[in-house]
Amino acid sequence: MIPIRRTSLERGQAFSFSCNCCGQCCRAKKIQVNPYETARLARNLGISATEFIARYTADNGSFLRFDDNNICIFLSLEGCSVHTDRPLVCRLYPLGRHVNEVGNEWFSELEPEAECRGEFGRGRAIADYLEDQGAGDYMRAAESYLTILWAMMNALANSDELPQSDNRDTEAFFSSGGWLDMDKAVEMYCLERAVPIPEQDFEHHPTQ
Repeated sequence: MIPIRRTSLERGQAFSFSCNCCGQCCRAKKIQVNPYETARLARNLGISATEFIARYTADNGSFLRFDDNNICIFLSLEGCSVHTDRPLVCRLYPLGRHVNEVGNEWFSELEPEAECRGEFGRGRAIADYLEDQGAGDYMRAAESYLTILWAMMNALANSDELPQSDNRDTEAFFSSGGWLDMDKAVEMYCLERAVPIPEQDFEHHPTQ
């Protein structure tokens, strides 16, 4: 567990940090990803979300895969190879963002690794840092998926009320990580409603 310097922080509180791309924060971590982040990373690499999950994630698509040396597979000699579409936790480091089930938000300032070459500064706020890191779309997506996650948990809690076949299908879809795969979810939606499945364009177009 990463030590915490400060917690219960709000967006207006003082915080400033400049990353110098030393790569220390890309080691010995668990980088969680949601469907939005998976879709962006897949598009960055020019592949489908299904292929991305199979090749680059662990735990049914919940976390980025790390190599045998416990280093993120996207860390190259030049730095992060998917930097333009890096997940929210990477954008926020060394901040951690927390949102509870009723939407209350707070932040924690984490203790960087001893070898970290990032520099803390003064005169700015957490809100400034979030904007600098392009975190807005990622945070909105995270909030949307948190709402979906709570709904899924309630659905599973009430799954005994479903017909047995529906119950099995629902649990299998959730437990397999199917809901994390945007391509698979769209395909299932189209098949269930007998509508054409959209053609996928996997051309490399990194999001700025």
